[in-house]
Amino acid sequence: MICCIPLINAQLTVENQFRRPLSNVLTEISQRFGIRLTYNIDTIGKVLPYADFRIRPFSVEESLTNVLSPFDYKFEKQGNNHYKLKPYEYYRRTVQEGEKMLTYLRLLYPDKDKWEERKSCLHQEVRKILDIDSLLAKRVQKKPILSEKRKFDGYTVQNFALETLPGLYVAGSIYGPLSKGNHALIICPNGHFGEGRYREDQQLRMATLARMGAVCVDYDLFGWGESALQVGNAAHRSSAAQVIQAMNGITILDYMLTQKNIDKKRIGVNGGSGGGTQTVLLTVLDNRYAAAAPVVSLASHFDGGCPCESGLPVTLACGGTNNAELAALFAPHPLLIVSDGKDWTSSVPTLEFPYLKEIYRFYDSEENVKNVHLPDEGHDFGINKRKAVYDFFASVFSLDKTQIDEKKVTIESEDDLKIFGKNGELLPENAIRSFKELSVYFDKKRYTELLSDLSLEKKAIEWIASLKLPNQTDAAFLTTLIYNHLKTVKDWHNTHPYTLVPAGINPTTGKPLTELERQLIADSAMPKEVHDKLMAGLRKVLTEDQVEAILDKYTVGKVDFTMKGYKAIVPDLTKEEETVLLSYLKQAREQAIDFKNMKEISAIFEIYKTKCEQYLNSNGRNWRQLYKDYVEKVKAEKAAKQGANIK
Repeated sequence: MICCIPLINAQLTVENQFRRPLSNVLTEISQRFGIRLTYNIDTIGKVLPYADFRIRPFSVEESLTNVLSPFDYKFEKQGNNHYKLKPYEYYRRTVQEGEKMLTYLRLLYPDKDKWEERKSCLHQEVRKILDIDSLLAKRVQKKPILSEKRKFDGYTVQNFALETLPGLYVAGSIYGPLSKGNHALIICPNGHFGEGRYREDQQLRMATLARMGAVCVDYDLFGWGESALQVGNAAHRSSAAQVIQAMNGITILDYMLTQKNIDKKRIGVNGGSGGGTQTVLLTVLDNRYAAAAPVVSLASHFDGGCPCESGLPVTLACGGTNNAELAALFAPHPLLIVSDGKDWTSSVPTLEFPYLKEIYRFYDSEENVKNVHLPDEGHDFGINKRKAVYDFFASVFSLDKTQIDEKKVTIESEDDLKIFGKNGELLPENAIRSFKELSVYFDKKRYTELLSDLSLEKKAIEWIASLKLPNQTDAAFLTTLIYNHLKTVKDWHNTHPYTLVPAGINPTTGKPLTELERQLIADSAMPKEVHDKLMAGLRKVLTEDQVEAILDKYTVGKVDFTMKGYKAIVPDLTKEEETVLLSYLKQAREQAIDFKNMKEISAIFEIYKTKCEQYLNSNGRNWRQLYKDYVEKVKAEKAAKQGANIK
């Protein structure tokens, strides 16, 4: 630690509130304490009042807290001398805050009677916040679209599409045992794992539980899988997704309970990650469940970062709650919490699980809540997580454990699991085919933002489709990568208007900076890691020619267009000259992808075109004369053509 830091600005006074740029203050903290700071925040134009007085020479973390909090920023320690600076996240708190919250909640209900009062309040207010009953009242009552059943070793699979709201369908697959009789039913909302419900571990779990004797139903997230055919992926990143997904889960259960082979006393729910969040929410909204198993999701200090999990503030119910307390509402029914050591569920064994046992103790059913903790594992639905789920449902629903053999499961292709055909060609005539048709369910401002996001998503999909990649997992990864980059560029541009850049003089022309030039300066301050992440992701999957094809999409083929212009103007361009010019234009292209509109992209190319022309001049060419000769030639050819047409 540096013990003596000179005062950086002797002009700091109480009159100017000792103000300093936030970026300067953070640089000083980094130097003073000998730490490395990485940024996921915007410091452009941010000025901190009473800056030096916020620094605590005895504590880097108190200093960072004091400096960042006025801007709603926070830090996370990444290592001994490494801190990551992040925007405030309303859905994420520290383990210590989770512990304090659970301590507070315990004081609200020292006995079962008080707990029952709290329970009643939470049930009512969560429904009210979601406005779920209003949405349920708008549902249609129609039979689902069903595919033929496919028979495998000990189980069957049948795809379905169920119309929920008029023209809005939820699609999924029903895995059932080959044996006859009344079977347990397990509703399995999908989480945010790659490849959605089509992924291998999802099929392994569904099929194995079916082989064991349970009917299992998995279905797409709103805006994922076949749902994206109707509303696009961007719709998923909205608060409407939270309530629509809950409605889908309730509606699927309604339908399944009309089937004669379902044992109504053995109804379970199980999902991982975001599907685990849905699992807890469904138990709060629906009292028909007899067992639940949220996997790698539950914590007292994390509500789920996706709007489909926390877009509507259910954790503000009854003065404030969290997912651990919402899960506790399920007492005294059997509940399995699967956690691991490498995500936010690492605190479960010492924090959330003891709390849940206390609530279950009110019902003398402490043995009904269980935790399987995997300290060396991370955030996935791997074999050990699945084994915990198999054991749990085998125990509570008397399933056949001798049928646990994932080698007997046939992994189907994504197309096999679709009900609407490979490319949605079988969508019903009445199906919603535009996000606009759902506008009534969305906040107006957010709806407008989502429409803009959908246009970016469409670009990303079309650009990747043009490459005709054989691997759909790679295509999905790249589509998301490009979408995220396009959105970050757009959002940065929209939140950094040219007015943030002081009016001044362009040193190369001596003229006042134009609005476009000031906007270029504002946009060029976007963190470098945004660009680097895109390029690293593209090169991870694509060949260099394919990367260039994507960059050409960003810049509407300006490299090729401009290069053809140079060849026309300089017909005897040498190979060496062509290589140098092409190098400049490719630099322009890669820089230009981080700017929002064509005016800015063209302005970036103009910078490099000037370099190209300066190079030609330095290489013995006279660019001005070459260009003049070319223009005169074009005029002469045009005049000759017009003359010929007159004759």
